[in-house]
Amino acid sequence: MFFNDIEGHEGPLQILKRALAHGTLAHAYLFSGESGIGKKMTALGLAAAVNCHAATPDGECGSCPSCRKVASGGHPDVHLMAAEGNEIKIDQVRQAQADLALRPFEGNKKVLIVDGAEGLNPAASNAFLKTLEEPPGDALIILITAMPQSLLPTIRSRCQEIVFQVLPRHTLATALARKRGLSEEDAWFLAALAQGSLGRGIEMDIDAEKALRDEVLTLWSGLGRLSPGETLLAAEAYGKDRERLERLLDIGIEWLRDAVVYRETGEERLLVNGSRRDLLRQWCEQRPLPGMLLDLELFTSSRKLLDRRVSAPLVAENLLLKLGRA
Repeated sequence: MFFNDIEGHEGPLQILKRALAHGTLAHAYLFSGESGIGKKMTALGLAAAVNCHAATPDGECGSCPSCRKVASGGHPDVHLMAAEGNEIKIDQVRQAQADLALRPFEGNKKVLIVDGAEGLNPAASNAFLKTLEEPPGDALIILITAMPQSLLPTIRSRCQEIVFQVLPRHTLATALARKRGLSEEDAWFLAALAQGSLGRGIEMDIDAEKALRDEVLTLWSGLGRLSPGETLLAAEAYGKDRERLERLLDIGIEWLRDAVVYRETGEERLLVNGSRRDLLRQWCEQRPLPGMLLDLELFTSSRKLLDRRVSAPLVAENLLLKLGRA
């Protein structure tokens, strides 16, 4: 959770390191960007850096008592505020205000990290605005959000916003291979699924993801051999589980996108399912491009119907019957 542990995000880190080196830290920051890409880790790294007993030009030392306390969540001057249920309430803000009003107990600054700042309810937002307007002298406030547009404009205007971009696939794959001990092939597969989020990639069950794709491809390849009644039974099973049907559609879109890309470029590093290149090659040889594009439109339109809350059984039935006749 220290600066040196953060993958990518060179731009945000350079901004913060420069401010630390020149003593020009803002009193409040807004870290915005997709969930799970390293915003909270960076916030904790900054909290450690401002309170480190042996800080370096690159930030915290990572080994002094203060750094170890931040890493363990036990530093008395570093406070984390997050939603209770689905929102951050005014009582939490008032408690944070009381904590920030006190002088640092053993560090250089009081640090408040608001994780999921979009959860501030209206009363909490208005109360929090007062803290931003009249910040305590020794306080550093860091708001973290994936939805900056949901915050009050007056809150955003009183923070220095730092935007975190999703990690490039190669950066994410390298990090996942190291942190999870994955093969290069598996790391690239998860990096594609994680869509730039290291947190998402670390949490994903790679065996479950592979098994789900096997299930979808087995169903798909066998539809032509099923009777209409058997196809309707399969559709009924998927229609009972909306989330499972959504995953089937997402994987179908993913597979067809891979097939079209592989057919046109032959570039394996652009594929999500690079480990299945032999099957993709066979798929491309057996299906003309116009047919694949029609299937892609069928999967995409079916997914949109689910998003519009159309009956899942009807979507599943239409999808499988059309695929079975293809």
